[in-house]
Amino acid sequence: MKVFSMSQRIYYKDLEPDAELIIKKDLELYNCMLHKAFKICFDRAYKDVTYSETDQRMIKSFYGTSDYFPLSAINEAKALVKSLKCLEKENQDMIKTRLKKIDKKIKKNEKQLKKALKEKEKLINRSKKKKYTEEDYLYEVQVLDPNIKRLKSIIRNLKFRRNRNEFKLKRKMPSVCFGGKKNLRSDLETYRFKRARRMLIPGRRQGKYSNNLFKLNVDNDMLTYRSTQKDIVFKVQFHKYKDELYARVNEKHNSPDKAVAYELMDYGEYFIVKAIFEKHMNLPKTDTLYGAVGIDINVDHIALCETNKDGNIVLIKKYPIHKENTKNKRNEELYQLAIEIMGFCKSKKKSLVVEDLNFKQLKTRMLYRPKKQNKTLSSFAYKKILEKLERKCLMNEVDVIKVDPRNTSKIGKEKYTKIKGLSVHYCAAYVINRRGMGFVD
Repeated sequence: MKVFSMSQRIYYKDLEPDAELIIKKDLELYNCMLHKAFKICFDRAYKDVTYSETDQRMIKSFYGTSDYFPLSAINEAKALVKSLKCLEKENQDMIKTRLKKIDKKIKKNEKQLKKALKEKEKLINRSKKKKYTEEDYLYEVQVLDPNIKRLKSIIRNLKFRRNRNEFKLKRKMPSVCFGGKKNLRSDLETYRFKRARRMLIPGRRQGKYSNNLFKLNVDNDMLTYRSTQKDIVFKVQFHKYKDELYARVNEKHNSPDKAVAYELMDYGEYFIVKAIFEKHMNLPKTDTLYGAVGIDINVDHIALCETNKDGNIVLIKKYPIHKENTKNKRNEELYQLAIEIMGFCKSKKKSLVVEDLNFKQLKTRMLYRPKKQNKTLSSFAYKKILEKLERKCLMNEVDVIKVDPRNTSKIGKEKYTKIKGLSVHYCAAYVINRRGMGFVD
């Protein structure tokens, strides 16, 4: 599994007098190469453009540099285009599912409208035969006419939505903006700064220092950056996974995990270096022989249920999630929750059982729900919680079992709420737990 280690803040004022100018110039050069490489890869992927020369030779000859910067920019650009194509495919699949649901909704409303128009025609015929009563008049004016008007409006809006989704489906080329579209519209200085604030140099298995442009000396904690003009040496202190990072650098020549990638991120007065490398993970040691820990993740809390080897409840627990927090506070809260739940599973030596939910399908079902409910579901950070839990559990040798989420809450409500005297969420966590252990409810 790939992990990263962040350095301390390295202020430009503590370096050589011209170091700030050199680093920022290299950042601008790298990002220019990245944007050009991305355009070449994008044109090849979406516009079927062919080039006579290779990407490396084109960019190298255009900017007149060594191979290290162009190769790094080309690798990152290819990865961006690949991720863009995957995202575009997912969006298209979601739009197709959405179109099916819209067509189904149109068909249903058209059927109701046809029925209402038939009733209207019957009333007209009754009025012609002079059998029209006061009750018929009130029904037509107060119920039938408003219903026809409402159904026509719904069908018109649904058709407009279908046309809009069909237009999105026909659009082949996605739009990309380095630096952020919001910054481009509102703050040009921030936009220009964010376009050229980082560079990522991939690692290298050959050589002594595991990288082409960054040389880490593990004896004196000095990092040498080989810029386009000269070498810049500065003191660096990596914090998390420092021992694993030094072990990668000290590995033998051409070892499989020797490569270390470095990302330099500019923050104006200082910069930070991030070391990215492969960390060996041991296989999870926990199992369901002596029970398991199941969780039911909800919008405002996580319900936890621990069971013994027979599938009986031992402990229930609730972890609240504060929806009103800001994005950074919410991420920190989810991170701490992941650590706490992982620690609980590790102390009990039991596996963690979670639902394997697909929220892309849920988003397609959010078309006809109330606005408040849609907002709540959009802020539901299930994927973030699950990613943090899986990562923490993998790093601490705790097994994560994913189960089918179908009818867990329904089974819990109908079968266990009265027997166990618990809420639906605790009973859902209990059903998830038992399903992970192999029991069938």
